[in-house]
Amino acid sequence: MRDPLHRIARIPTALLSDALGRLGTMAAAIKPVARGMRLTGIAHTVRCYPGDYLTLLKALAEAREGEVLVVDGGGMLEAALLGKLMAIEARRKGIKGFVIDGAVRDLHDLEDVGVPVFARAATPRVGTAEHLRETQVPIICGGAPVQPGDIVHGDEDGVVVFSPKKLRTVAPRALEIQRHEAEVARKLRRGRPLAELMKLFDRLVELRKRG
Repeated sequence: MRDPLHRIARIPTALLSDALGRLGTMAAAIKPVARGMRLTGIAHTVRCYPGDYLTLLKALAEAREGEVLVVDGGGMLEAALLGKLMAIEARRKGIKGFVIDGAVRDLHDLEDVGVPVFARAATPRVGTAEHLRETQVPIICGGAPVQPGDIVHGDEDGVVVFSPKKLRTVAPRALEIQRHEAEVARKLRRGRPLAELMKLFDRLVELRKRG
């Protein structure tokens, strides 16, 4: 059976954000730690004590193939929650990647391991491993609410997250927006002014409101 997430795996996050009415878009600071990193998977949520990676270790042990570890780092950016060893373990288990509202380290090694990592910051300072908090609970990551089982999609622009219940409507809507943008681009290349063509985007707004 084909993975239902294939429908959005190659859709840019910008289009998904538009299709979602900008809901579920994480903070701009959460970006891939290396060029070319993309991820699409199912959220396995983690709520860490600020600057402490013990709960992330627990989640990594629990997580299943195809999941993305989505981490509320408690607002601490001066201590890394993840480094190369966790990334190597994630690759062994088939984990799709990490989205961390917090800091990481070992950027060069993370790029070499190849497991996609999205984070708010990087620091050489390691965190502690003393405080155990919750996994698989509702969290806030990058200002966006995340439930266990939500769909997480990240690329060079950032990360969006949404309920799997929306997949059947969001994917076609994003592709519709993509077709309209391609139409506008073709007309721009033929000399039509953008101000005139923006009326197409007004229609897209109306379509999203009706949807």
